[in-house]
Amino acid sequence: MTQAASDKLPRQLVWLADAPLFIDSDHVGRFYDAVARPESRQGSINLEISEENVAAIQGKLNIEGSLTTEKLAALLAPVFAFLKPTLKAGGEASADYNRKHGESTSVQLLPISTPQRELVTLVLHYLVNHPDRLFLVDKPSDSGWRSPESIIQVPRSIAFLDLPGLAEAKAAGLPETRLIPTAAEFESGKIVQIYKELKFTDDELPQYPERASSLEALREERKKYWQWFDSRYSSTKAMIAIEDAACNNGRIRWIDYRLPISSDGDTLHLHTCPGGKYDAGVLAYNLVKRGHKHGIRVVGTLKSEPDMNVLAIYDK
Repeated sequence: MTQAASDKLPRQLVWLADAPLFIDSDHVGRFYDAVARPESRQGSINLEISEENVAAIQGKLNIEGSLTTEKLAALLAPVFAFLKPTLKAGGEASADYNRKHGESTSVQLLPISTPQRELVTLVLHYLVNHPDRLFLVDKPSDSGWRSPESIIQVPRSIAFLDLPGLAEAKAAGLPETRLIPTAAEFESGKIVQIYKELKFTDDELPQYPERASSLEALREERKKYWQWFDSRYSSTKAMIAIEDAACNNGRIRWIDYRLPISSDGDTLHLHTCPGGKYDAGVLAYNLVKRGHKHGIRVVGTLKSEPDMNVLAIYDK
């Protein structure tokens, strides 16, 4: 496999070959069981890639030229080395399957149960069976991946967000990666509203809007509310607020952030569940401070508002 050929894979999928900065092993495991539905923890899983769905996969991967089932399996295998693609010729496939689908490729996923491997399996499952529910997002301000009509569909969509560093944001005219910590629960059992402790400026903190004349008016008021934080943002002060809360209350069970994703005040709510397994530095310095400077890569499932349950985060 040449480098040119492997470059045809979208870079978002190549992230999965990296060690994540953070991965929610519990959520990934539950989602894996619900979606991939392995017959047992000890048995392997086979994904059948037929000629019928190769065209949909090719469109999702943005691959030009002719793509066969065998070439697709070969394209995936060098990046995800544990995959074992084998071409099943018509005579080797079952008679019913052969009549309907012709040639197919069987991709075997061996039973190595780690959250990283389960996440790869989930993504491959979506790529093969639900490519329209897999979003590879370079510009979070684009609305297609987060429209209410899309979010409510099943199965729940998975989104890859490529969030820029300062230089990237300036060059591409994108919003900076400003993670505003909102609230967190700690091993002490205490829930801290961190956003109230953000000392970005000496200005008085505005009142969070709870009511308005209409739902649309309430959305606009809440956009303005988060724009107040966005316009005064300091990644250093956001980092310190998380560290101070953790110092006083212990390891973090879950922590939520608001991420501005457009110049119009749109934000994405990020729900992150470290379950007390990660040091505060991962969720403060590495994610907030370093992520603002260098950018981060986020993989998660979407729900209404828009809101994301974070599955994994990769640093740049």
